[in-house]
Amino acid sequence: MCIGFPGKIMSIDENNYAVIDIGGTRREVCLDIIDEQVGIGDFVLCHAGFAIHKVDEAEAAEKLALLRELLEA
Repeated sequence: MCIGFPGKIMSIDENNYAVIDIGGTRREVCLDIIDEQVGIGDFVLCHAGFAIHKVDEAEAAEKLALLRELLEA
């Protein structure tokens, strides 16, 4: 099973890498395969070091809540 994590883009560098915030944890992800244009403040679904899909803030919050619930179970 694969799990994608939603994160908020905090910065983007000149090599098309972004720093994202996932519930207080920051990670670097590559933006080379994202399906649409993104910018600082946008939310993206990430897997294996790549941003793969842009999501809205409500969807990101819902997915993070579900992941927290799974970790607590």
